[in-house]
Parts: sequence; C-alpha cells; structure tokens
Amino acid sequence: MKKIVAFILAVSSLLAIAQAPTTCSVDPAFVAMNKAGIWPDSATNFMQGTVGLPYGQNITVRVPKDTVQNSITICFNRVELSTPATYTNFSLPPGLNFLAGPTVTAAAGVFKYPGDASSCSVISGTPTIAGTYTLQFKVQPFLTPAFPSCPTPPNYTGGSSSISPASTLSYYIIKINPAVGIKEEVNSKSLNVSNMPNPFTNKTTIKFNVKDETTARISVYNLLGDKIFDEKIKTTYGDNSYELDASNWSNGMYLYTIQYKNFSETKRMVLTANR
Repeated sequence: MKKIVAFILAVSSLLAIAQAPTTCSVDPAFVAMNKAGIWPDSATNFMQGTVGLPYGQNITVRVPKDTVQNSITICFNRVELSTPATYTNFSLPPGLNFLAGPTVTAAAGVFKYPGDASSCSVISGTPTIAGTYTLQFKVQPFLTPAFPSCPTPPNYTGGSSSISPASTLSYYIIKINPAVGIKEEVNSKSLNVSNMPNPFTNKTTIKFNVKDETTARISVYNLLGDKIFDEKIKTTYGDNSYELDASNWSNGMYLYTIQYKNFSETKRMVLTANR
C-alpha cells in the first residue's frame, strides 16, 4: 500500500475539490474540561497542509470568568488576539487567513473573545508556498477589578489592558508540504467512488457503484501509508453507500480504497474540525 500511496501522491493535482471551511465550531470535549486557554494546545499543535489543497484548522478559545492577582479578584472582559507589530498576518503560510467565529468581534486585524465564554475561529484557505511556519499571536487581556463580584454576562467592551500585560504566543506551527496532487487509482474499471461531504467533520458517506451482490472492502490509510480502518460490507446491485465515522480521528487528509473483486479505486478525503 505504501507504494500505491507514493504513486498517488506523485500524480496530477488537477482534480476539483471543495473549498476550505470558513466557519468554525466550539470543541465540545475541550469545553467539557472547563479549562481556560486555546485548543488545540501547544502539544497537539495545528494540522499540516499541502500546497494547492484546501486547509481548515478549527480553533476553540475559552476565556475564564475571573482571575486573582495579588489577592484581588479581577474579571475578564475579553481577550484580544492580534498580529505582533513585526509580523504580517500572524506569520501564517501564504494563502491562509485567520477568520473569526460567530461570537468573536474582528476589526482591523484584532479578534476579540468575550470573557466567561467559549468561542471559535478557523484558519482557512489554500496554501501556496511549502515550508514550516511558526505562528505569532499577540494576546492582550482586558480586565476589571471585581466590585464586589464579576457581572454576568461580563462587560465585553470595558476593561483595562494595563492590569495584565500582553504576551506573544509563538509555539504554534503549521507545516505546509509541497504540492503532490491526488488522483484515483483504477484497475481497468471505475467504481464511481466518491464521498460527501468532503471536507467533512466527524462523518462522511462513501458511495460507489457495482454490478453484483457480493462483498467489497473499504480501507482507509493516512499519508504515511498506515492502514487505520478496514471493513468488509455486503454490496447490492447498483449504487452502494457506507457512512464512515471518523469522529475519533485527527484532522488531515486521508486516502480510502474500495476493493471489489479484481478492481479497486482510491480517493482522498479531508477531515476538518475534529480534535
């Protein structure tokens, strides 16, 4: 299979594919942890991309209700993310942009995340230049001393930035691989394989067409050639479909193969917005 993957990654990239996602969703598993911060964290980091292929990295930002400084409770009004003065566009790979989620206010390159809330953003686009990019985010909290307690909801537009200084996050990395292209491999006969939606979140439906009632094998591989899923299914004459649950998989691009009798067909799919 690794030789097959190497072949697939060496051929033309002219196939039309869906646009990269421009919307985001809050990661429920991270929210359930009730932790403040950004997900994915620095250990998980952001998914890799490929020149010429749509990219979509979902990001969840959880701003706490309050913090304590010098025994004084201080309320979070909001946290602002912006590009440090010496960088452009967060030092993102060319072709990618940082987009605000539905509860985030964005103006003049400043993204404002409300206090005591979970919000999301997405890095989206189609990368154009290969390389390893270290992102740069200026993080500026806006806070107000509690008198006597923090309001609910917080005063989103108020607060002072002088209570807590800005910091710069420089540990997120996006690696963009050279253009490789994806093309189906067909042995003498097309099975008309496709999957919808693509890119997808959690689940996608694989469809194919055969001319007999027998068995077919569905296999999924990562781009290293490792088989991560394998299952035989009973086919019917004509159109067949199979719902693939990838909710526990990492974001990225995968190759899936339908094997039917002496024929096989391989396609690619892009998983986004998972943990």
